[in-house]
Amino acid sequence: MKQYAHQVSGMLYIHSAPTALRAHIEWAADAAVTLPMGLGWQRQPVDGSWRVETHWQGDAEAAAGLVSTLATWGRLRLEVTVDPSPCGTGHRWSVTPELGIFSADTNEIGDVVVDENRLRQAMVRARSQGEPLETEIADLLGEPWDVELEPFRACDPDLDVSWLGSQVG
Repeated sequence: MKQYAHQVSGMLYIHSAPTALRAHIEWAADAAVTLPMGLGWQRQPVDGSWRVETHWQGDAEAAAGLVSTLATWGRLRLEVTVDPSPCGTGHRWSVTPELGIFSADTNEIGDVVVDENRLRQAMVRARSQGEPLETEIADLLGEPWDVELEPFRACDPDLDVSWLGSQVG
């Protein structure tokens, strides 16, 4: 079992992965973190790809490295979370092929935490670029990534969701 100076834990959510990358994902995850429950792949009803949800333990920097590695393959939709530490701060990385990587601190219930400086910077960018402030805030909170991932998060093979039936091939 891997030993790290500062153990943390979290969740690895692969929302959509092609069959050809499953072995590569397993190798990369095993090299970076400890997966106490392993990877139990399930068929993703949205697009016929594969999904997995599992706990991980290890070092937060190793988890960040895993996210970077998986994101470079460009064909995965995934999230990696770090559980909140005793002081109450966690972390989340979201990855989609279209949007790349979103990284943010989270609170004890997983909501993105935005500090005052980041909010002020978003306001300045919005004013200087003539963009609506809502666009900058959405980027700050990771809403574009959330919207992109939501159909994949919601797809439980046991759910009877009518709009999924027409997409399952």
